[in-house]
Amino acid sequence: MRCHCGYDRSGLVVAQTLIEPGQDPATAIALIRQSRSPWALNNQTFEQYLSTGLDVAGLLAGLETRT
Repeated sequence: MRCHCGYDRSGLVVAQTLIEPGQDPATAIALIRQSRSPWALNNQTFEQYLSTGLDVAGLLAGLETRT
């Protein structure tokens, strides 16, 4: 999978694929950057998704803001 530049969205998917069987998020991100580019996964929100877990991030993103 590749996004336009191949740095963020595709890196997010590959990192999540590494994390699911038990890889530490920081190690997965480092592997992506080492293999692809130092600029890969430079989106801080994506890094937070990986650290939090995409399932939890999805739940949090789905919450409505009440005013």
